[in-house]
Amino acid sequence: MFDDLLTRIGARITYQDTNYRRSIPAEERLSICLRFLATGDSYRTIAGSFRAGISTVSMLIPDVVAAIWDCLVEEFMAVPGAEEWR
Repeated sequence: MFDDLLTRIGARITYQDTNYRRSIPAEERLSICLRFLATGDSYRTIAGSFRAGISTVSMLIPDVVAAIWDCLVEEFMAVPGAEEWR
């Protein structure tokens, strides 16, 4: 399931490395987000678990959640048609 979700949203949550820093890999970004969604822990706790900054986690989670929503909304939240409303 993790790999399937990663293949669906991986391109949207992958960022390019720069001369100043390496970007967080898509696998780790997804892991951080799923840990937050599953446990409801604070950003501080999750940042400590993954050895990332609190501000990084606070920016990463909404970004990944938006990517999950955008990629999966059509498949799992279909808009009902006229026939289904009757």
